[in-house]
Amino acid sequence: MADIRAEAAIDPALIPPLDLALFTPTDAELVFLRKAISTDYEEIRRRVIEVQKEAYTKYPYPCIRAFHHVSLMMTANPIYQTVLNASKLGETLLLDLGCCMGTDVRKLVQDGYPASHILGCDLRQDFIDLGFKLYSDGETCPIHFFTSDIFNCPVEFEFGRDPSAITPGARITELAQLTGSLTHIYVGALFHLFDESTQYAIALRLASLLKRRSGAVIFGRHRGLEQEGMIDDHLGRIRYGHSERSWPVMWRKVFGEAEGDEFATSRVLVEAKINDFDHTIFGTRRQGKMLVWHVIIL
Repeated sequence: MADIRAEAAIDPALIPPLDLALFTPTDAELVFLRKAISTDYEEIRRRVIEVQKEAYTKYPYPCIRAFHHVSLMMTANPIYQTVLNASKLGETLLLDLGCCMGTDVRKLVQDGYPASHILGCDLRQDFIDLGFKLYSDGETCPIHFFTSDIFNCPVEFEFGRDPSAITPGARITELAQLTGSLTHIYVGALFHLFDESTQYAIALRLASLLKRRSGAVIFGRHRGLEQEGMIDDHLGRIRYGHSERSWPVMWRKVFGEAEGDEFATSRVLVEAKINDFDHTIFGTRRQGKMLVWHVIIL
């Protein structure tokens, strides 16, 4: 079993201040935000900045500073349209793990994925509550959000029950309830917070949640490297960066442990691509690498 190293606390002295000039939404993001928040740009900006300040005070993640809580990251994955199409053809159930304020799943509903077939999970209730505040839909949002810790989810591959017992609309409070039940899992900006062994532990648990059905998908994005190794982290965290080469190797090992080497070789397809992205650290614009990927059961 993989060792798990919890996410380390950040030294307050290393935390950069917020920079409101970083709020530069794309045209597609503005279209979404005008539908989801207000047609008034100044009202959008006011609300986005308000929840950013609240979140950053407690959880000073670089992604919050860079306004990723209102960025449409899920839609940029090459498998997104395939996932969306699958939701219109049959019974599906999607989990966004580490959903933050729920922007990606709200966009998913706008695009046609049935809201009753979507679950948003985050470790922190604060993020979910700030999502309701940002989008003013605490009483009306049809997506079920809940808090749960992926590390409390057992690694279980002998399911021992009928996964079809989990139906859209079921009251889910723990990730363990979803064992063997999900057709789609999205994981954005989560893996890169941890070391190599802990990332493997997360992947094992995601594999335990996924149905062994043709077309089932785990997909996501996070920091990566052209050559796998430790990430040079400006906040002093211990983080590992996978590459286009090492990421498929990890997933083959995961499904080999879960279902055997033949399954891992013949029924699992992993595609990963390193893309460049720009980010600002301490006022300096730097270029980094983003690993965009998907794992498909054939």
